[in-house]
Amino acid sequence: MNNRLKTGWIVFFILIGIGVIVLGAKLKSPPQRIETTEFATRAKVISVPNLKLKINAVGFGHVKASDHWDAVAEVAGRVISLSDKLKDGEFVSAGEELLVIDPSSYQLALSQVEAQIETSKIKDDTTRLSIKTRKQELVLLEKEFNRQQELANKGNVSQSTLDTTERNLLAAKGNLQTLENNLLINRAEREVLMVQHKQAQQDLTRTRLIAPMDARVTAVKISDSQYANRGQLLFTADGIDSADIQSQFPIGKLRPLVSSSVGAMGNEISTSVNWVPGVKGLPAEVSIQHGSHKVTWDAVISRVSATINPQTQSLGIVATVKNPYQQAASARRPPLISDMFVQVELLGQNNNKFTVIPSTALHEGSVYVMNDDNRLEFRQVKVDFYQNGYVAIQKGLKPKEKIVTSDLVPAIEGMLLESVKDNKTMKQLLMDAMGEIPEEFRQQMAEDKALKTTGQDQ
Repeated sequence: MNNRLKTGWIVFFILIGIGVIVLGAKLKSPPQRIETTEFATRAKVISVPNLKLKINAVGFGHVKASDHWDAVAEVAGRVISLSDKLKDGEFVSAGEELLVIDPSSYQLALSQVEAQIETSKIKDDTTRLSIKTRKQELVLLEKEFNRQQELANKGNVSQSTLDTTERNLLAAKGNLQTLENNLLINRAEREVLMVQHKQAQQDLTRTRLIAPMDARVTAVKISDSQYANRGQLLFTADGIDSADIQSQFPIGKLRPLVSSSVGAMGNEISTSVNWVPGVKGLPAEVSIQHGSHKVTWDAVISRVSATINPQTQSLGIVATVKNPYQQAASARRPPLISDMFVQVELLGQNNNKFTVIPSTALHEGSVYVMNDDNRLEFRQVKVDFYQNGYVAIQKGLKPKEKIVTSDLVPAIEGMLLESVKDNKTMKQLLMDAMGEIPEEFRQQMAEDKALKTTGQDQ
């Protein structure tokens, strides 16, 4: 009885549990769907421009005069005259006498050679007279020999007499030949004297040092009455007609400057282009920061170094400025003096347009692009060349596409973006790439600023 009761209660409670479970399942409401909102990340963007670039490269170097004169004593002697302008920093004109070495010994040597030449000429005259006399004597001796020979053939003259006449004839011929030889030797000796005369004249001329060009004296190593040895440095001077500045430029920086045939994206410089003449003749600008303002000089590339710097892999480019002293203008423009440290900017001549972006917008070969769905896209690009502040893109970007210029942390491809025009970066890009802000961009930026101000007011 008790066992049956217990079993009934167990079955009863089991049925109650099953009923509760079934009833709970029917009464339970289905899970509600919660809508989530995607938030857009604010990002500064610019539209990729297609620009006609001001391609340049900047280097630094020291000014050196194009022409330099080391005045070396070509003859020895005591200095008897110094020009009042022969002082450090003084300007001298071409053809101006600056220094004189005592010429007396060289004048004496010249006079001695001239006297020897005159003596040689007199010897020539006397020898010619002797030759003329000997020739007349020889004619008579030949006639006498012929007569004696005829008489000897007839037996009227002895052989000894004939032999004596022949010996006299041969002696006369020998004397004539000696005189003619002396004449030739004298002429040869006079040629030597003429060379000595020319040398003596040159030595005498070298006692006077004449300025070969308009120049500025940079150092004086001799004083009045001092003895100058042959080969001694007397003074130095720099030409003032032009100045050279050699500065180093990486090879990669020179490539866009070399040829005007550098096309838009995808055009490589032909290997047949001889780029050294392409660099020579390029315009350049030499500048120095003078006080509160920048002073500039127009220059041109005159030559290119024959070797590459092995440490920096850069090439020496020489820019030449014409008339550096004539361009000086009181306090506004100082003269371009030797050893002055200046900046050299090579100015390219290019008529093609390039797709450019700020250097900061390039991330290890890729660019952050905001696509038409306002989402972030990582775009791989091929760089044409690098310049200060910007990069020219060869492949991967099209003009007017929007790229992100701000730092996205984190940057997740496909993330939703809210664009904000970055006019500040665009202005800097235009200045770096073109050196100016074109009017069309100025108008667009002004409109953007007006819209932004209107939105803030509302």
